[in-house]
Amino acid sequence: MSSVGSWAWAERTGGRLGRADSAELLRQGVLAQLSRLPAVLRRRVVRDGSPLSLPTAPDTVLAREAEERVRELSKPPLYGHCLRTWAFAALFARRDGVDHDEELLYLACVLHDLGLTEAHEGRDPSAACFAVEGARAAHALVCDHGAPEDRARTVAEAISLHLNIAVPERYGPEAVLLSKGVMLDVVGRRLERLPAATLSAVAARWPREGSGDLLLADTARQAEVRPHSRAALLQRLGFTKLVSANPLDRAR
Repeated sequence: MSSVGSWAWAERTGGRLGRADSAELLRQGVLAQLSRLPAVLRRRVVRDGSPLSLPTAPDTVLAREAEERVRELSKPPLYGHCLRTWAFAALFARRDGVDHDEELLYLACVLHDLGLTEAHEGRDPSAACFAVEGARAAHALVCDHGAPEDRARTVAEAISLHLNIAVPERYGPEAVLLSKGVMLDVVGRRLERLPAATLSAVAARWPREGSGDLLLADTARQAEVRPHSRAALLQRLGFTKLVSANPLDRAR
């Protein structure tokens, strides 16, 4: 059973892909493509449903500190991407009745791209992947706040896994929901599962302007400087085309 993207894998490899890891991600990509047809067939039925109200951020000191840190360190388009990712993840949880820890989900989503900020990118010489670098930074932030190790690990593992094309349920609801939120915001995956009015409300609260271009530039840079990372593999698999064709951006 592949562990690519997990916290144990990240600590062991630093995020550097081996042959088996690459093969597993390729398998995930094929399965994701095969799942697109059923989604197209049910799109109208789901997207015309009643809108869902926007989620409310957890009212905890750590949640507020995490949001402030990301707002301070991130360029506006990246900050918006992180908050939309959380909104989509929380909306999927509500829609599907997924039991999860609201604070841990918020932390994982808001902090998931710390590795792309100037304060963290390339600062860890043992990290071969920005998601691993960001996961370690998030782990340190949560631990420094006095949270138990298991909570810090849950956040870090979800962040490390978010570059996978698919995240198995065995890694917990927070990791799975983060993956779904990221995939929707970046490439429009599972777009049909949320009402159109709700998608518009998220974009109105956290505008999309510049997010796609910034993520494309960041991924291209990561692929160049870290050629054995998941970002580099995604780039080779056509990530640029998927981001450029994101229906959430075409609909604006």
